[in-house]
Formats: sequence, C-alpha cells, structure tokens
Amino acid sequence: MTALLREPSQLLTRESPRQIIYEDFNIDLPIAGGWGYDLDTACVINKYDSMVNPNMPFDGVGIEYLFVEKRIYEEMIIFRQSDEKYSGIRWDLEKQELISRDDRRYDKLVFSVLGFSDAAWSEITDRFEAIQKSGELEKMVELDRHRESKAYRFKREFYFEITSFYGT
Repeated sequence: MTALLREPSQLLTRESPRQIIYEDFNIDLPIAGGWGYDLDTACVINKYDSMVNPNMPFDGVGIEYLFVEKRIYEEMIIFRQSDEKYSGIRWDLEKQELISRDDRRYDKLVFSVLGFSDAAWSEITDRFEAIQKSGELEKMVELDRHRESKAYRFKREFYFEITSFYGT
C-alpha cells in the first residue's frame, strides 16, 4: 500500500545543515546557521569561510541555489520513510525579497515545489516511454493532464543571511 504524500516537514536536526549536506552529497558549503525556514534559523552564507578561496570570485547566489536544491532533496527524499519519498521533483522561484534587520542583510526566496509519489512517477514514465515507442505522440496531451492530476504542489520559503557578500 502506498502512503499518501504530505507536505514535507521542516528539518529538525542535531547536526548542522553544512554537516548533513556534506555527508549526504559530499559538498562542503561555506555556510553556518540553520535550515533557513525563517529569519531566526537563516542559513548564513559566509564569504570569509576558511574553505573559500579569496582569490576567486565569490558566488553567493550560486550557493543559495545549491542549498535550496539540497534542502529540498533532504525534505522530500532523504528524511522521509521509504513509502513517502517523492520523485520527479522540480522547483521554481516565485519571489525574492531583500530584508534588512539591524546591521544584517537577508535574502528571502519563495519557491513553488512539485513532486510525485514514486508509484505515480513510475506510472507516468512508463506511459511516456510507451507513447514514445508507439509514435502516438497525440497521446502526450492526455499524459500531461494525467501528470498534472498526480502532482503534489506546495510553497517553500528560504532565508539566507547574506551580509558577508551583499553589495560586493
């Protein structure tokens, strides 16, 4: 029996996001702080982290987007029961906002996230491959409607403290 998909919960971890992302994806990001669900748990991007090469241009926005991807995967796959994992995951930026608080600058990103149950995704990909194999491309419209009916959608906010590289 397949579990019903539900919106992923916020990650509550003993280990830091930096450590978890490193262990799960073998990527060391110049970050501190939390998972970025609000200003108080913002992910702090640190241009002056010891792992950053000061002779290279710093891509703080690229780090934001890499963090977004990895947190989404943590929420939708890694930290879920095997029968509750998502497949076919996509996310699109809906809104970005600069926030000033005291002497700090924050970047708030809002994403629309989409995913499918493993069973739905398997069915969709099987039907897609059958359509391709048969050459009956007119069936793609029906498949697109079916895919949309199986999609699970929700919004996610990400807060980054960007003071170390804001305006540079």
